[in-house]
Amino acid sequence: MKLKMHSPDGKATKKTVDLDDSVFGIEPNEHVVYLAVKAELNNLRQGSVKTKSRAEVRGGGRKPWNQKGRGTARAGSTRSPIWVGGGHTFAISPKVYNMTLPKKVKRLARRSVLSDKVKTDSLFVIESFNFDKPKTKSVIALLDSLNLSGKKLLILTSAFNESLMLGGRNLKNIAILEASYVSAYDLIDNEAILMDKTSVEILNSQLTD
Repeated sequence: MKLKMHSPDGKATKKTVDLDDSVFGIEPNEHVVYLAVKAELNNLRQGSVKTKSRAEVRGGGRKPWNQKGRGTARAGSTRSPIWVGGGHTFAISPKVYNMTLPKKVKRLARRSVLSDKVKTDSLFVIESFNFDKPKTKSVIALLDSLNLSGKKLLILTSAFNESLMLGGRNLKNIAILEASYVSAYDLIDNEAILMDKTSVEILNSQLTD
């Protein structure tokens, strides 16, 4: 599969880039994408929330008053859940939310999202990100030429690009990541993806079974 490539300033060229059909041209598997996103979000959860039950709250060892004779309800402890300062009825304990997936499943999820982006014309490739100076207006000019201004955008680079990072960090709804470390959630959580030619080559080799 071939996709038209843009110049570093965002203008259309006659050049094309080769997209591996097994990476960018498969039938998306929605359930696998769901599992990959769910696993990543679960793994971000700390699970450290904790409340005390009546057995863990300090005090309450002595029966507050006699069982009978006061004309009020009986009480066995001042740390009952219905008392102020008492423990929680269903106390919450720390929980591990970690979820693991096979590597093949995670690769399939990324291939599914990339293939969907190609089908919906939401994937753009430029020759390289060449910025003389780290200026925000240079990044804005590039996005304007590609009609991507105002969209939630993911920019993939082949390696750390200081000029691009410094120029784009002040722009709203733009994430800049290295292609080698991108996840299915990163790929799907945007309206469009912009990457350089080398990033395409990295994904072609990394996601091919």
